[in-house]
Amino acid sequence: GFQLTSRRPSPNVQVTMRQIRRWAVLMASVGAAACASAGGGPQSGPPIVIEVQNNNFRDATVYIVRDGERQRLGVVIGKTDESFPFPWRPNMVIRLEVRFLGGGACVTPDYGMDPGQRHILDLHPDIRLNTDCRPVSGREQQR
Repeated sequence: GFQLTSRRPSPNVQVTMRQIRRWAVLMASVGAAACASAGGGPQSGPPIVIEVQNNNFRDATVYIVRDGERQRLGVVIGKTDESFPFPWRPNMVIRLEVRFLGGGACVTPDYGMDPGQRHILDLHPDIRLNTDCRPVSGREQQR
């Protein structure tokens, strides 16, 4: 069977509740610091913001390309502006693609992005005159 015995701990092994609490708080702090330094997951900073100023009369569908994956951000109605937040990731490099309703498209160069950074894409009424979004040919548009 099971018996309870009352044994006094030796003076060298005696631990107080206060010491146990201090140890637990210390270990929790070390664990939290380790998680923070490891990046804390895939998103470890404030989102980036893509701001599109569509000065074109046609609606524009905007895509972001990151790590070879293309994701739709949304549609910007002709002659309006829209902002699109997107989760930031370490060493983030993006490219933007724009497809206009009725045809025509342009693509930006690659941009390195910092946490919380805002990128403004200004779309000219004539896509051939865009400064940071070069027109793409019909073959490139089909990709």
